[in-house]
Amino acid sequence: MNGFELRKQKKRKEIIASAFTLFNQEGVKAVKVSDIAKDASVSQVTIYNHFNSKEELVREVIKDYMNTQFTLFMNLLQEEKSFSEVIEMIILEKNQAVQQINPSLLEEMLSTDEKLKGYVDHFYQTKTLPLFIQLLQRAQERGEVNPSLSMEAVIFYLNAMKAEAQRVPVEEWSKREKFLQDVLHLFFYGLNGKPDSHNSE
Repeated sequence: MNGFELRKQKKRKEIIASAFTLFNQEGVKAVKVSDIAKDASVSQVTIYNHFNSKEELVREVIKDYMNTQFTLFMNLLQEEKSFSEVIEMIILEKNQAVQQINPSLLEEMLSTDEKLKGYVDHFYQTKTLPLFIQLLQRAQERGEVNPSLSMEAVIFYLNAMKAEAQRVPVEEWSKREKFLQDVLHLFFYGLNGKPDSHNSE
């Protein structure tokens, strides 16, 4: 890739980053292309040279976010972290290199764009879900997860936990360490405590 293409890609990423931040803060409808141009220090013409419309930019913001999250997820698997460590990072999105997305923002985007919704559904079915199943199978083989539990049940439980955790800003978790440990304990052991803990008394 030559210097021109590298600069072009860099500018594109800067526009997407500015759009992500503004959409997250104000919502898609409230943000104008001129707002994004100002934040990214480019002209509106430059934005339209990269994206045909604001709608296309919205789609690219979500696609970029999803691909970044997916790459981080893959890296977690390669680092051979324990299942509990990976789950904690997934639930809390603790990696500081990645911005969190406002759940209401994603809901707003998906409710008004069928094309984007189709992309997100396809991405989940073909990339995210298979990778998580791989993680879960590895955890079951290691004895970190009860092998009798179905994939469907564990994924449902994880999604429910993550949805609730996203209501709490990441920085708040550091102030609520005991609560965090209780949440993770409930995820792995339920209300009854660790397996066989009562039988061993």
